[in-house]
Amino acid sequence: MTTSKIEVDVLQAVQDFYPGLALFDASVIAENIARSWDYSQIYNAMQDDIEYYAKDYDIDLKGKDGITEEENNIHILNPPPSRLFPND
Repeated sequence: MTTSKIEVDVLQAVQDFYPGLALFDASVIAENIARSWDYSQIYNAMQDDIEYYAKDYDIDLKGKDGITEEENNIHILNPPPSRLFPND
């Protein structure tokens, strides 16, 4: 079975982009990038890829997201004052 893991050596990436940086400087940059990385872009791209490949291989994703929708399961918490959200 092939691996399904994606890994990036951030220090190596910094050094690839800026090979002239001193190791200490590259390490400082890499540590800060790794500490504050936002994974949401990767997950958004992965969601798009999941849907693309599922369609391409005729894999049905409907109902397989672990979310169960039931009639009347909508709850409004702290509704704003509005005619659209009448008080009970």
